[in-house]
Amino acid sequence: MIAQPWVRVVIVTMNEGPLLAQCLESLRAQTDPAWEAVVVGNGSDPAVLDAALPDDPRVRVVRLPANIGYSAANNVGADHTVETHPPPPFVATLNPDAFPAPDWLAALRAAAGRHPDAAAFASLQRDAADPTLCDGLGDEAAPVGLVWRGGIWQPVPPADALVEGECFAACAAAALYRRAAWDAVGGFDGGFFCYLDDTDLSYRLRLRGGPVVFVPSAQVLHVGSATNGQDSDFIRYHTSRNRLWFFVKNTPGPLVWLLAPGLLAVIGLLLLRAARCGRLAIDLKGLRDGLRGLPGAWRQRRVIQRARTAPWWRVARALTWDPRRFARRAPRPDRIRAPRRDRVRPA
Repeated sequence: MIAQPWVRVVIVTMNEGPLLAQCLESLRAQTDPAWEAVVVGNGSDPAVLDAALPDDPRVRVVRLPANIGYSAANNVGADHTVETHPPPPFVATLNPDAFPAPDWLAALRAAAGRHPDAAAFASLQRDAADPTLCDGLGDEAAPVGLVWRGGIWQPVPPADALVEGECFAACAAAALYRRAAWDAVGGFDGGFFCYLDDTDLSYRLRLRGGPVVFVPSAQVLHVGSATNGQDSDFIRYHTSRNRLWFFVKNTPGPLVWLLAPGLLAVIGLLLLRAARCGRLAIDLKGLRDGLRGLPGAWRQRRVIQRARTAPWWRVARALTWDPRRFARRAPRPDRIRAPRRDRVRPA
């Protein structure tokens, strides 16, 4: 008998056949069996999708005829109607190129019990090509529209050095959300299509007072950019465009005007770097479309900020203000315990 699911795992795929099959096998190997999964074929070739699907009643499929974007497709999976039972109280997002450890869901479930006020939970992501390297210790954000996965490309700290606690955002490659909090903010912003959409979601959850917790015991191996490639034009375009909307929608109260010059300076520096590496045209295209979408982002801002319950200073405190931490892609400092130094007693 299948246990009543406490979580729906949403996996958005677009022709990642073998990776999706490995992801689903890792999910089926979970020590906590009380889950259901919705695989959203986001314009996937039916044959590729079918070849990866297991014979497991907990796994359902939604087939979309065209790619509607990662953001909107996750919302489709989360909202998918299952007639046999009400929706579970948690939603997890898992990328098809992310392979969770057997106790991943159990660790997230336990953390949700320890942190009843948290709206979302981030996993420890290891680089699938070299598991000794971090792919992320929770996502962080600077107040001028820069975001990064904390600790990426750095050695994974020893288990006894990692501390469970707040990060700014949960990377949607392997994240858990309380459904009530997810529903309150409307899930992902489908207009983002992809990139910065998960940080945007966590930002909106924070504005409603819901912290995000990094759970070092919830671990996954992550390939990363398996669909779109590393630093592709696709990624650069959407990141350049979405950065403007991310900043305008979410930056609370007095900070939006104080930080606007800093955002402009960051955009200028990024364009200068793009010009030096011959990538200026695609970045300018993203910036142009971002500017065109600003009126819509500003209308969204009014709704988001009216619903804000967290004081602006509390939200500001969760951001990373030291630019050196972005340069190093550093995680939040209190997520890694300082090494213990034994005192040397005098002879």
